[in-house]
Amino acid sequence: YIEDNRFVHEQILNLTPAQNQKVFDFLQWNAQEENMEYYYDYFYDNCATRVRDVMRKALGDSVRFNDAHITTNYTIRDLCDIYLQEQPWGDLGIDLCLGLPMDKNATPWMYMFLPDYVEQGFDHAYIKGQKGEKPLVKETVSTFEALPEKAETNWNTPFLYFTATLVLGLLITYQGYNAQRGLYWFDAVIFSIVGLIGWLLFVLWFFTDHRAAAQNMNLLWTIPLHFPVALILLKKKKPNWLKPYFTLTALIAFITLIAWPW
Repeated sequence: YIEDNRFVHEQILNLTPAQNQKVFDFLQWNAQEENMEYYYDYFYDNCATRVRDVMRKALGDSVRFNDAHITTNYTIRDLCDIYLQEQPWGDLGIDLCLGLPMDKNATPWMYMFLPDYVEQGFDHAYIKGQKGEKPLVKETVSTFEALPEKAETNWNTPFLYFTATLVLGLLITYQGYNAQRGLYWFDAVIFSIVGLIGWLLFVLWFFTDHRAAAQNMNLLWTIPLHFPVALILLKKKKPNWLKPYFTLTALIAFITLIAWPW
């Protein structure tokens, strides 16, 4: 962690010996072979939420999480964007592959899929003792604090490549228009890539357990049928239905682009 310049904080919990024993017993049970595996979910059941859930499962209503410190109204996608500002390709991947469940306003409880908010949640939690409630965290030990880093200029971003693709597409279209012939190899490549992405999103939605990948509106423009339909563009004699197909999908893409903010 220190080598990666990531902070390390240790929270010492304010538990009685009996409460410590309950947590220990739960962890011993959880480590058994029949209990140690679970369906991992990026946002609802991950390595951060499990720490929180141990306290709730082991100690029940003795633990109370106070959500008053959460004053923002972020969606899960908003929270991911905050942590992906320096990783534009990762941000693109999440925006492509994950659907509408990412855009529902997250409850303070859901914020704790991120370790930062687990720490904050524990800092604002209380545990019942013999003399009433007391803070769950007795003391926080800072083992290492991350050092400030200068933001580096990164030209390797999706925006650069997409802009270059747009310029290339315009040049090829202009050249084909002047030559009065279709340069369909470029279209075949572009639509094949878009179609293959569509098949990936389709599989993530309907054939995996990733709940956040459901209801993915990107399928309105990454239409899976583009691949293999795009390959037909390379044939000299093209079927009559090809033009109506691309006219219809162009209309769908245009409506999607206009309606996207809503």
